[in-house]
Amino acid sequence: MANEVDITKPRIAVVEDEDDLRLSLCDYLACCGYAVWGVDSAEAFYKQLLVRPVDMVILDVGLPGESGLQVAQHLRELTHIEIIILSGRSSVDDRIAGLNQGAARYLVKPVDMRELLANIESATRARESAAVANNASWAFLRAKWILQAPDGTQIALTTREFAFLDCLLSNERQAASRAELAQALIGDNLEGFDFHRIDMVVARLRQKIVAEARVNAPIKTEQGVGFIFVAECRVL
Repeated sequence: MANEVDITKPRIAVVEDEDDLRLSLCDYLACCGYAVWGVDSAEAFYKQLLVRPVDMVILDVGLPGESGLQVAQHLRELTHIEIIILSGRSSVDDRIAGLNQGAARYLVKPVDMRELLANIESATRARESAAVANNASWAFLRAKWILQAPDGTQIALTTREFAFLDCLLSNERQAASRAELAQALIGDNLEGFDFHRIDMVVARLRQKIVAEARVNAPIKTEQGVGFIFVAECRVL
């Protein structure tokens, strides 16, 4: 049975020319719920990255052709991609060179899989904390029908998603009732309206936010009332 991917976790690429190690890393991370793919060279990595975006790269230094340090240097411009170097080169100079090229972590082979996983989780937490610190709030770009996550990811909204959020955010951190939300979705005539349609809108919107912004949606259910947007959000 295939392992279920946890879409809240970072998508990972493994760039390693040692076949057995690359396959072992990919299998282990897949078993831990990560969406992961592997390649054996910088050239193959660049090609695959065009069609399969990632949030993190596990990167060997001694690659054929372009080295891992050169790859890291190029990736520094893509600030959303975290780099963990996994190398057989263990000198202080090698470690400094890797960190200076933008790597968040520098691990030396052979590495225990649990140690690698701990470093992945630590790097992920650090990035999420930095995103919260640097971008304290969400933004609702009303004229563009866009919800912008704290990390800058812009989520395009459907008509119903827009109407739902427009109503929710107009309540200024107070819960919006189901009646208010229903009226925002279809207008004043609520006769025969199935209020479960609101739950469907919320469920799809939550899924979209997780899939595109890689964070949980700050939309909470207020039992017996309706829904509330619990994070700070600027309406622009």
